[in-house]
Amino acid sequence: MIGKLSAWYRDNVSEAADCFACRLISGFGMLGIGAFILAQAKRRRSPLEIYTMKSIAAVAGVLGVARLADANFLKATAEPVHKQTKPTGDHPFFRRGS
Repeated sequence: MIGKLSAWYRDNVSEAADCFACRLISGFGMLGIGAFILAQAKRRRSPLEIYTMKSIAAVAGVLGVARLADANFLKATAEPVHKQTKPTGDHPFFRRGS
């Protein structure tokens, strides 16, 4: 079952380079998340909460800018696709009876 699902996913997902629209959507999305967390940090009373939320907002903002800039550390490394073998009846899981 997992093999069938992974084959379906592999067939329907492009392994080409990121498109420009994908980078824009995810980059501005991360910037938006950072802005929202920063705005929520201003409503907190505890200094620990404020600094924690501002740190998380800064990380989200940096990741958003890095995504927009197409930074190398965000790129996935492609591995060669290995040929899957179909299971045979030799495995105990596939034997009937007994």
